[in-house]
Amino acid sequence: MTFQSNIRRSSSYQSVQKNSHVLSANPYDLVAILFSELRDNLDLMIESARRKDHGKLFEFRAKALSILNGLDESLDFQSAGELAQTLHSIYTEAGRRIQAEVGASFIQRVESAREMLHEIEKAWMAIAPGR
Repeated sequence: MTFQSNIRRSSSYQSVQKNSHVLSANPYDLVAILFSELRDNLDLMIESARRKDHGKLFEFRAKALSILNGLDESLDFQSAGELAQTLHSIYTEAGRRIQAEVGASFIQRVESAREMLHEIEKAWMAIAPGR
């Protein structure tokens, strides 16, 4: 068995494991999974920017923005009112920073977005049932 086939097999197992977690997750856990995936993609985006691998950077950016958009679309403005509006504002600002032009301050902008979102993730984990 080759190294490449081992990598593909490992990736497949990870994908199956992730899918099974999603399928069995309650709504709180689903949001936690989204935050974790978002954080991972932002980390990979930053790493790709440092390596100047723009292809991967844009791939991870697209994934991060898709997750962020999903979190934003799931906000319930009727029930959560001002809190939902505050989260929407934070998600919008984080998205703006993630979409910043690749240049001198790009990594710092993405890191600041990651920190903003990590604070929300920590708060979410603190209120999630069973934590």
